[in-house]
Amino acid sequence: MSVERFIGLSFLIGTLSIFIITFYPKPINIDKDDVLDEIVPSPKQNLSDFKEFKESDFDFFVYRAHILSSEKNAIKLSKKITDGGYPSFVEAFGDDRDLFAIYVGPFLSEDDIVTNMESIQLLSESENGEISRWKL
Repeated sequence: MSVERFIGLSFLIGTLSIFIITFYPKPINIDKDDVLDEIVPSPKQNLSDFKEFKESDFDFFVYRAHILSSEKNAIKLSKKITDGGYPSFVEAFGDDRDLFAIYVGPFLSEDDIVTNMESIQLLSESENGEISRWKL
């Protein structure tokens, strides 16, 4: 090995060593109590910092497409609507809970339902459904 190669290799190793020592990340010391304070709020935390929600903040609309006496058929039609691209669900309906309503939605506004009414009616096989507020 020639002297020039030995000097070049020594220079390269020295430069890399200085670079690693200078820029190598230093370990972070984490106190377990600090981590717990972030996960579980302390009693010192002001409760007025939290936003309160009202029921009107969740004002959505649904389209009741059908009321059927068979839960099996209601679920089948609901799946067809969902496969067609609209969210839908089935709920028990009536005083005796022996009927099953198929709802399409929820939607953010009535306009969303009206805009898509033709395709919703086609998928739900219904022409006289009803738009109503979705109750949480």
